[in-house]
Amino acid sequence: MKISAVHVSFALIVLGVACAHDLPRNRHDPNAKLQVLLEEWQSTRQGGDTCVSGGVKYPYVDCGRIQAAIERLALDFPTHPPILLANAVIAFETRQPEKALDYLDAIGHQAGISSDAAVLRSRIATSQGNLSFAERILEENVQREPDHAGLREALASIDYLDGDFEQARRNLRIAERLGAPSWRIAYNRGLIAEAEGHDDAAIAHYRAALSERPGWSLAEARKRGLESERGS
Repeated sequence: MKISAVHVSFALIVLGVACAHDLPRNRHDPNAKLQVLLEEWQSTRQGGDTCVSGGVKYPYVDCGRIQAAIERLALDFPTHPPILLANAVIAFETRQPEKALDYLDAIGHQAGISSDAAVLRSRIATSQGNLSFAERILEENVQREPDHAGLREALASIDYLDGDFEQARRNLRIAERLGAPSWRIAYNRGLIAEAEGHDDAAIAHYRAALSERPGWSLAEARKRGLESERGS
C-alpha cells in the first residue's frame, strides 16, 4: 500500500484558502493579498503537477509565478501565520517537504502550532513513513480542538494506512458531521471500500465524489481503473 494513497490525495490547498477566507478585502491588507493569490493558484492548478492557462495545460508555468508571489508575501510579512501556512501547504504540494517544515516551524515560533498546521505536519510525517509521530500530533490537537474536521480527516487517513478501516470510517463520519467537504469524504470512503475489495461500493463512492467535483483526476482515475478491471 502506498503511503500517498489517501494522505497526499487530500486537497491540501483548501487548508491554505481557509486561512484567508472571509478576512478583510482591503487591497493593502496582507490577508486580502493572500486570498487573491490563493484563488488564482486554485484556478490554475490542476492534476497535481499541471497548471492551466487559457484551457491549455502547462507544467509549472503559472503555478511557479503564483508560488513566487506568495513566497514574497512571507518576506514582507514574516510573522503572519496564514501567509506562512499557505506557503507551507504549497511547498508540500509542490514536493518540497523541508521547505514546508521551515514555514511550519516559523508558525510555531510566532503563535504556537495551530490545528491546520498540525494537519499539514502530520501529512509530511506520513509521507516520510512516520505514522506514529503523525498520529501523536493529531491526537494531541484533537484533545485541544475536538471539533476540527481536518484533524478527524487526517486521523482517518492514519487509520486507513494502519488497516483499521472501521476506525477510519468512524473518523470520516465525525469529519463529515463537522463540515468536511462531502466530495473528499466520498473519495476517502471509496479508498477504504477498494482496500476491502468492495469494488462496486468503491466505484459508487468515486462517482459521488465526481458528481460534486466533476473532472477531479484522482477520483476519475480510481473509478476508471476499477471499471476497466471489471470490463465495464
